[in-house]
Amino acid sequence: MITLEARCRSGHYLAAVVPIMDKHLRTEYRVLVFRQGHEVYDETERSLEEAIETAKAYLDWRTEQDLDS
Repeated sequence: MITLEARCRSGHYLAAVVPIMDKHLRTEYRVLVFRQGHEVYDETERSLEEAIETAKAYLDWRTEQDLDS
C-alpha cells in the first residue's frame, strides 16, 4: 500500500493505493481518498503508475479548489 496526503483549508486528505487481484488473477490498484476519515473518492486503475497519478491528481485538484475559493 502506498499513501499520499494533502492538508488543505477544507481538511486533511489521505490517499491510499491498494493492490487488489481481479477474477483472472491480475493485479489492479484501488485508489481510495479519505477526508478526515470519510471516503470521498474510490477508483480502480490497471497499473501502479496510473493509480499513483490518479491519487496525486485528486489531491492536487483538491488543493487547487481550496486556493480558488
